[in-house]
Amino acid sequence: MLEQRQMRLDASSIPLEDIYMAMGYRGAQPEVQIRKWISEVYSDIVPICAPRYMYQILEVDKLSGRCLQIGGIDFHVGGIIGSYLPGMTHACLFVTTAGQEYDAYLNSLKKADNIIKEYIADAIGSAVAEFCVNTLSKELDLACGSLQHSLPYSPGYCGWDIREQQKLFSLFPPHPCGITLSDSSLMSPVKSVSGFFGLGKELHPQPYRCEICMNKHCYKRKERTV
Repeated sequence: MLEQRQMRLDASSIPLEDIYMAMGYRGAQPEVQIRKWISEVYSDIVPICAPRYMYQILEVDKLSGRCLQIGGIDFHVGGIIGSYLPGMTHACLFVTTAGQEYDAYLNSLKKADNIIKEYIADAIGSAVAEFCVNTLSKELDLACGSLQHSLPYSPGYCGWDIREQQKLFSLFPPHPCGITLSDSSLMSPVKSVSGFFGLGKELHPQPYRCEICMNKHCYKRKERTV
C-alpha cells in the first residue's frame, strides 16, 4: 500500500549541523558572513518549500549476499549493502524530494548569478531531502512494531549501480511526488532521494562502515582522508 506525506519547514526543521555537513564542513563552523547567508537562504525557502515523500512496504522475495528480489525484480545492491541485510524479510521502498518549488528557487539564484547563495541553497536542498528520509525513518520506528529497520540505502552509493534507480521507480506510480527520472537515471527535481530501508524481526541495524566504501567523495564520509 502506497503512503504519501507532505511537510512544511519551520525555523528549526533542519539542524544547522546538517547544513554545515552538506556544505563540506566536518565538525567545524563556517565564518560569520557564511552563517549570515545561510540564515538568509533558509528564511527564503521556509515559506515556499514543500518537502514530501512516498513509500511502500513490500515482502522480499529472495535475498542473497549481493542481490535481493522485490516485487519480482532483482536488485543487485552489491556486497557492501548486502552485508547489512541478513534477517531482512521486507523492504520499505521510498522516494523523497525537496520539491519543484525548491528547484525554481535554485534556478532563480542561478539566473541572478549569485554563486555563493546558489551553493548554500544547493546544500540546504540536500539537507531537506535527507530530512524527509529521517522523518520516514522515525515513522517506521513507530509503525513497524516488532520489525527492526536498517539505515536507508540508495542507488549510486556503496557500490549500488545508479542505473538500478529505473527498477526502483518501476515499483511506484509514474512521477511519484512529482519526481521524473531521466534516461541516465538522474532525478528531477534535483534535490530528491530514492532507496529502501531493510525490515525484519531478525535484522540487526548497523551503522554505515565508510572505510569499506569506494566513494571517497561522499559528503557524509566519516573516514578521515589524506
